[in-house]
Formats: sequence, structure tokens, C-alpha cells
Amino acid sequence: MVIDLARTDPEGFQEIQKPEYKVYTDAVIYMLHVRDLSISEDSGIEHKGKFLGLTETGTKGPGGVSTGLDHLVELGITHLHLLPSFDFRSIDETKLAENNFNWGYDPQHFNVPEGSYSTNPYEGEVRIREFKEMVAALHEKDIRVVMDVVYNHTGASGDSDFSKIVPGYYYRMNEDGSFSNGSGTGNETASERSMMRKYIVDSVVYWATEYKVDGFRFDLMALHDIETMKAVREALNEVDPTILIYGEGWTGGDSPLPDKEKALKRNTWRMEGIAAFSDDIRDGIKGHVFTDEDRGFVNGGEALEESIKFGVVASIDHPGVNYQNVKYSKGFWAKEPSQTITYRNCARKPIPSLPGFSRGMNGACVAKHIAV
Repeated sequence: MVIDLARTDPEGFQEIQKPEYKVYTDAVIYMLHVRDLSISEDSGIEHKGKFLGLTETGTKGPGGVSTGLDHLVELGITHLHLLPSFDFRSIDETKLAENNFNWGYDPQHFNVPEGSYSTNPYEGEVRIREFKEMVAALHEKDIRVVMDVVYNHTGASGDSDFSKIVPGYYYRMNEDGSFSNGSGTGNETASERSMMRKYIVDSVVYWATEYKVDGFRFDLMALHDIETMKAVREALNEVDPTILIYGEGWTGGDSPLPDKEKALKRNTWRMEGIAAFSDDIRDGIKGHVFTDEDRGFVNGGEALEESIKFGVVASIDHPGVNYQNVKYSKGFWAKEPSQTITYRNCARKPIPSLPGFSRGMNGACVAKHIAV
């Protein structure tokens, strides 16, 4: 479709000021699935599962607890990290009455908002306008918006738009002509190639300028080359130098891209203004994400003190840390504390669910247990 994007702006959208934010280490980031926030029958929110569900105020749940946007404000967060909100492949937008659900890590159209989160997926301008309304509502409550972006792979391989445009160019391929699978999902894009790099850079600039997005979290960031990530930072600095860029400093499988070129966690120090998640302190505190037997400090794991200290100093070079005893990293990987994203919790393994914690243990008990 052809659309005049200016006509999709909510009233006063261009005049809305971004929430003030100057110091990267002051960021309090809250990760959220758009649908999950409001879909509950007792959420008190009219536009359940939609972008507009994040615009409603005065909503209450059982017992009068604040829900939706009001709940986020009460949390005191500075940034709302939205799980993939671009158009993804797994949801049939013509069958929204069915109980469709997906996290969205199967990209279809990188530069289009997801239609199932709009009130009318049949009219393209609706999803654009409602995404902007969501951003405006969050900005008015002093919350910045971070998009989870998944440029490292596509939901389809041989029949993807990239493959139709220039077969084999936008993806890394094996010698036998099959798709390389560093993402673990069937393919991986080739960010080191000039037009793929340009696509990624142009895309984030588009979201930052047209939709006023304030940050980008790169899924499997290590599948991108360092030069592309630097180009992203440079381009976004021209838009707004306070835009956050962070991501996962690992891959989902083997990739032909050499490690020295990957935006790996250990290469973060080479990427100024870009941060990586710290699995050092995450797993040091509560154990391995996928293995219950590999416990963390809070539930009986041993010899993890240096991993905790490494996390406390935000992965930088510090004389108080014995790096040889850090569980994963044997040396610093960040130049500045702002290059480290520290987990407080994790969707895959919340602290109260860990082995060694009693069921029903409340937040206060968890905090006391950690302090001890």
C-alpha cells in the first residue's frame, strides 16, 4: 500500500517531548510482551492485547490493583522494552478470534508494526497510527520505548522477500548451498554485506524518526558484525545520542562469521555506546538458565562470589575482581558500566521458581534471601 505517513500521526505527535534521560546507567528497563500486558479478562483494559492497551489509564484489576500503563508508571521504570512488535510470520492476522500467540521472533516485515496488535489489521494505516499512539502515551508518562529487533534471521528462508530479491545475497550460506543456521531457526542474515548492513541501519533510523522509538535491543546480536553495529550507533547518534542500543552477545548456533568480527559479549569493549547482557551475574546469582542442577549463589551454588563481584562492577576491568574465578568471563569485556545490562530477573527462570526456593515465597522473602 501507499500511504502518507504524516496522516498517521496522532494529534500533537511531533510536538511531544521525549522523556528526559542523560545517564545510561540510570536506565531501568522493563521487558514486556504487548499482548500479555492486557489480555487477561480481569485486566480492566478495553483494548486487550493491542497497542492501544498501553494507552489506557485508570484501569484496575482484582482488588483495585493498577493495571496496564498505570502499573508501569508505579514501577518507576525509565524504559519499556517491547518484545518484537514489527510484523512477524507466525500469527494469521485474519484469524484473530482464535487463541493465537507468539513471542514474535520470526520476522516477516521488519519495518511494519504487527497487525494483530492493532484494532484493524485490514487497514494498514491503523497499525501505524496505533503504534504511534502507544509511543505517545508512554512518552507522556516519562517512559521511553525500546524495540526488540530481530535482524539476525527471517521467519522464512528460501521463500523470504530477501531470497526473492537477490537469492543467496542477504544470508550466509554453507558451501553446499544450504542456509547457515547461526540463529538456530533455519537461517542467518549476512550483516557484513553492504546492502544488508544498509538495510539494518536504515530500518532502525526509520523506527527512531517516524515512530520516535528510543532504543533497540538486538536479538542474537553476535550474529551481526562489529562494523554493522558501529554503523547503527553512528546513524542513531545523528538522530538522538541518548537512544539505547544493547543486545545478546551470543549466537544461537555455529556461524561462518569469524569470532573476531562478531558483536560477541567479549567484543563489547570495541563497540562504544553499545551494551550487552551479562549472563555472568545472571547465572552467578540464580544458576544456569536451562539447567536446574547448575545452581546460583542464592540457591546453594558454590564458588560464585567472583562472578557476583564481576557483575557488581559491571564487567569492567577492576582490581577487586579475581577474573580467573569468574564462572564464564575470564577477563573484562566492557569499557564502561553503561555497556553492561544487568539482569534482575529472567523470563525463562524467575528467582522464586529456582531449586532451593519454597513455592509461594514472596518478593520480600526473595530479597531477604538474596541479601543473606
